[in-house]
Amino acid sequence: MAVLVDDLGEDLLQITCANGDIVDVGWYPAWNEQGRLRVVAVRGQDWEAPVFSTQPEKDPQALLQALRAALAALAQAG
Repeated sequence: MAVLVDDLGEDLLQITCANGDIVDVGWYPAWNEQGRLRVVAVRGQDWEAPVFSTQPEKDPQALLQALRAALAALAQAG
């Protein structure tokens, strides 16, 4: 795991939608084995008040479910 820790930064994936909405995936705290994934959906660059935020479990299905939920939250907020 020590080798992978170097890749676990706050900025793992960022999806910017055509309307400017953002879905962001990061690892918090960065570069820490005990950290957690965090998926956040942001509208209008308002990072202080995200439309959606969750910390999925460390498995691909949970991450995929969180990404789908983030996109759905942005669709509902629109």
